[in-house]
Amino acid sequence: MEVVWKMLRGTGSLVLLSINGSILSSQSMCYIVSRQVEMNNGILKVILSRPYCNVRGITYQGVENLLDSSLDRDDRGYWDCSWEDVNGKNGKQTKILGGEFQVITQKNNQVEVSFKTTWKRSDPLPALNVDKRVRNAEWLIRVIRIRHIRTIQRMAWHISLGNQDCLFQYLAISYSRQRLMPTSAVQARGQSLAYPEAVMLENPSNSKFKGEVDDKYQYSSETKDDSLHGWISLIKGIGIWIITPSHEFRTAGPLKQDLTCHVGPTCLSMFISKQYTGVPLNVTFENGEPWFHLS
Repeated sequence: MEVVWKMLRGTGSLVLLSINGSILSSQSMCYIVSRQVEMNNGILKVILSRPYCNVRGITYQGVENLLDSSLDRDDRGYWDCSWEDVNGKNGKQTKILGGEFQVITQKNNQVEVSFKTTWKRSDPLPALNVDKRVRNAEWLIRVIRIRHIRTIQRMAWHISLGNQDCLFQYLAISYSRQRLMPTSAVQARGQSLAYPEAVMLENPSNSKFKGEVDDKYQYSSETKDDSLHGWISLIKGIGIWIITPSHEFRTAGPLKQDLTCHVGPTCLSMFISKQYTGVPLNVTFENGEPWFHLS
């Protein structure tokens, strides 16, 4: 754990895999196979859909796929966006999908690929040009470049990874906020409370959880404190982490809270949201207002 926390450096948001606290590296390669792109450095293999750039699989330390294979292939790891029109109505939500695929760099120690989408008026999507970059060397880095085209009243987006339930059952948000977590099956059997996200655990396989209330909001963190969060497999001795070395790309300042992880086991990297602050501090784009975002 200490080694992982010391790896915070650079900018943007990235996914890091570790084994017993050690970070490993090797030669990086990129393979294009039909409708998929495989990025492999001899230790870690990441499978991306082509041209959408959804993460379909992560192979690591003998585990064929760290992500939840019971989910649809394009629901395991993705960029998600929700927005409203200029009147604050017609709210919509969709995945941000790539389009044109290109290999940017392929060296011995680094591979970078691009999945670029250019907005057209006929698209039922927010008016954004998106260039999703993925680099695979010591770790998997996911960079998103977004350029605003026309008026959008409010917008939110995040990255989501759905991991294997049977592997990752220990959550770590900080040194002081760590715990064993119930599985999604246990949560599904629980009693719904005042709002959908809050569930009382009634018949858990682990008696420690009986009577607990699970709620994804209890794992939220202030932006200034959210440098790293993720899941640990006590079975395999490996971890999967969202690392955010700097926070200037996030909105609403260092004291804004946002989601980190929740039962699934799911990892989130939040870029923009109205969680905890509501509309006044959410992003609004006026007519003709230029805007460019790099994460």
